[in-house]
Amino acid sequence: MGKTTLPAHLLSRIVHDTSRAPPADAPKVAKPRTRNTSATNSLTSAIRDMLTYEGCTIWRHNNAGVYDNQLQCYRANSSRKGLPDTLGFYRRTGHFVAVEVKYGKDTLTPEQRDFLADVKAAGGFACEGRSLEQVRREFNEWKLGITKSTKT
Repeated sequence: MGKTTLPAHLLSRIVHDTSRAPPADAPKVAKPRTRNTSATNSLTSAIRDMLTYEGCTIWRHNNAGVYDNQLQCYRANSSRKGLPDTLGFYRRTGHFVAVEVKYGKDTLTPEQRDFLADVKAAGGFACEGRSLEQVRREFNEWKLGITKSTKT
């Protein structure tokens, strides 16, 4: 078999590992976070399980940046900024469901705040989840609200 040459427009898209190294004069950037995320992951799983029990189809949406050891920095994710940790829908009505899980001193970004506000404005359930009890309470209040609005 002969050697295959890619067209120039495809060759320009290929990034060789050696060309990905940062320039020698590039400033040093932060190392990957080493914080304990097990509490946040546990809360996210509990919220997802509770919403599934309450009649939702829910999935975890991971949109965090990925740490690149070679570049020594985070590479941005390609999804929309502000997407929450859990997304789904309420099976009974088809309403959109979104929960951004926050633990400890974490706070919502402006993009996360805007996304949750957009979901609420469209009639869906959206909240910043700080505890399982808080999300359950807010979800049940929301369900009562949509039940009342469909009966009138």
